[in-house]
Amino acid sequence: MKDRVLQQLKIERLHMASRALDLASTPVRQHFSHLWAPLDALLEELQPLPEGLVRFWLGQTGGHVVITHLSSYYDPGDYLLKHDLLHNIAYVGLADLAVGSLEALVPVGHLLDHLLGNGGQPEGLWLSEGGGADPALQRAGTRIAALFPLGYGFDVLAQQDQRNYLARSLALYWHDRSALNVADPLLERLLRTTLFSEAFWRSRQSPQG
Repeated sequence: MKDRVLQQLKIERLHMASRALDLASTPVRQHFSHLWAPLDALLEELQPLPEGLVRFWLGQTGGHVVITHLSSYYDPGDYLLKHDLLHNIAYVGLADLAVGSLEALVPVGHLLDHLLGNGGQPEGLWLSEGGGADPALQRAGTRIAALFPLGYGFDVLAQQDQRNYLARSLALYWHDRSALNVADPLLERLLRTTLFSEAFWRSRQSPQG
């Protein structure tokens, strides 16, 4: 079932920017065997996402990932892809994806922070700031926001502000969960028992959640 939902995510929310591979450097082009290989590589990186979180993502009106030859970053704005206007875009750089860099996942972390916090709306708190799209997520957001001032962000950028703290920590959780557990065990445990827990997502659907 999870594999089916991830494939739906790939079809509906993961995109290749026009001529992205053509515009990439020669080593990057040579790394990917065909045009759609970057999408497969990104989907493999997103395997740790629980089914409930993927379903939440698919239920939002915005929230797309565009693989590009440019740098990786998150833009809570619009992007015209062919004839479709996409909202809230995580741009994943091919160069980062090709070398398995943590930076390829950070924009997706920002995207989820935004969606989970307020559904991707222009106004309102993101999850990392204590927001939450529903009561269960808001409880998780409040706990995440309380951890940031403790100063356990695993690198300088993660210590910079709340949004970078969560986005980079989410990326490290996907990339190397044990490393996050060493650097920030409280956040690793919180993520493991909330956002990355199928039980959390099931309870969120119950009347008590």
